[in-house]
Amino acid sequence: MTTPDDEQARRKIRGALGVAEPEPGLRSRVITSMPIDLGFGGSRRQWAAGGVAVVLALAVVASLVLARHGGTSPQPASELKVVGTLNMTTQVGFRCTLPVVGYLTQARISFPDGGVAVDRTLDSTQVKPFGFTYAGGRWLPVPAQWVSPDGRAYAYTTTTSGVPGKQATSAVFVHDVATGKARELWSGDSSGQVLGWGPGGIYFNRQGSSQAGPVGSELWVVDPANPAGAHRVGSNPPQSQASDPAVQPTYKTFARIAGGAAWAVTFGKPATPSPNSVAPPSTIDRMDLRDGSVSTWYTAPDGVSVNIVGADTQGHPVLFLNVIIPKGLPPSAVSSGTVPTPYLPPPPQVLLLTGPNQTHTIASGSDSAFRPNLILTDSHGIWFSSPGSLWLYRNGELTKVADVPAELFPTPTPPPGAAGKGNLAPGSPPPGFPTGVTLSLAGACT
Repeated sequence: MTTPDDEQARRKIRGALGVAEPEPGLRSRVITSMPIDLGFGGSRRQWAAGGVAVVLALAVVASLVLARHGGTSPQPASELKVVGTLNMTTQVGFRCTLPVVGYLTQARISFPDGGVAVDRTLDSTQVKPFGFTYAGGRWLPVPAQWVSPDGRAYAYTTTTSGVPGKQATSAVFVHDVATGKARELWSGDSSGQVLGWGPGGIYFNRQGSSQAGPVGSELWVVDPANPAGAHRVGSNPPQSQASDPAVQPTYKTFARIAGGAAWAVTFGKPATPSPNSVAPPSTIDRMDLRDGSVSTWYTAPDGVSVNIVGADTQGHPVLFLNVIIPKGLPPSAVSSGTVPTPYLPPPPQVLLLTGPNQTHTIASGSDSAFRPNLILTDSHGIWFSSPGSLWLYRNGELTKVADVPAELFPTPTPPPGAAGKGNLAPGSPPPGFPTGVTLSLAGACT
């Protein structure tokens, strides 16, 4: 249940980020498809799970500040502090070092032995960026998709809220890692967000709008060598605001640049919104970056939300499918019967989308110990981070590589008064539910 304190925190986050409240139908779909903190376990662990999520959300603001100052150089390998080893469950058969972030610890894991060496422990009193990438021998304060293929630069977006009645404005910057200098490439009305680098330059979302309000995103590209040529990709027609009741409206948002295409999730919106209204199925759409043509590659089953979480080395999207619990429906209306409190959702089904209406199952969603949150692709395969463990999809097979001891990545200290705020749930996790730190995968294992 949302409390006044929760709403106040959300308003502060939105105000700091300079973003508008998402379209309600989309917001409910997205929230139901996100990993859920069920609040099991001791109070310290429970606070950390929720607290880290808040830090990550707030940290987008800090990333815009740190992005202007470049990344941090790592310690020489001889000075890295080895703190322990993972509990290896599978011998991977190759040698490499995987950069990760766990809570406030930037570290590198060596394979095949699983040794964990700490690069840096971040200051828990400061807000941290949303995501780090280890590239070109240093830590960069942005997600991997924002870093150029050669690791010499990264892109980021700033968004400023307009005065009441006015649109927000946004700008796209490119930051040169070697010089530490940032350069503005584009600015304009409406909010925007960098997606990644691809043929033609830096691709970014630009929020579309109509008289009825936000309607989805437009895809734009800007070439750092020719920023004056920034333009919208493809025809990008306005999202359907169907006047015909028989035509269902949609909300499209581009999510990833991969394989010479822009991949988007199109969320259906109920034609007649109500607490119990059912939206049309979500789809995965592919826009060819050469000619802007759009085709639908996947349609989610009824009652399931789909999200693009990454791509393999060939540019095929990796999808998470999550069961939707429709807002406002009583437990008796849910197909599974009575919904327990707290509700324990099934693990996501993980699919590799290899062609139009062609998928390969990576995980069926039947293993309660595999609840992936984050993924990363490199030459070894597709890495998955699940609470307390690391997994690897390689040569058509998903295996658990190692368990992650929580003591290697210390939990931030709860702030004074964290207990008693109504956000801690007593109890133990049900059998098979994974616990522990979820590592952020910060770069290729090299």
